Amino acid sequence: MLTERERFCLSGYVLTKDADMAYRLSRPRPTQVTDEDVLHKMALRWLRKKEVKAYLDEVFAASFSHAIEESPNFRKKEDVVAELNQLATSVKEPKLKAEILLKLADLQQMKKEENKKEDTETIHYYLPLTCNNCELYQKQQKQQQL
Repeated sequence: MLTERERFCLSGYVLTKDADMAYRLSRPRPTQVTDEDVLHKMALRWLRKKEVKAYLDEVFAASFSHAIEESPNFRKKEDVVAELNQLATSVKEPKLKAEILLKLADLQQMKKEENKKEDTETIHYYLPLTCNNCELYQKQQKQQQL
């Protein structure tokens, strides 16, 4: 069973994706661990617990359904790119900023792939030309007349 403090810290984890900080703050007493690697392993072990996973799934499902209810029409890629650019400039934490910039690059790459798909969906029909309509034939006729 999760405590209110743990639920609060897990909600913060959903927003910041900082597992170490969420774990550190969820403990009733400050942790005595000074090694960051050990603390990170403890945080990941905590996140893998059955009740923690269940709570995180519940929070993610609720936030996703809330986002869909808020805007029934999904956002356009241009809007998402603009918001990610604003978010990237306002964020101070380097790790979070790098994640945002990677997402932005991925999104812009998807835009290029979408344009390629449009080109492959275009069907070109080639109709046979008669000699009178062929450019090569017309050039040859002009040269012969001169």
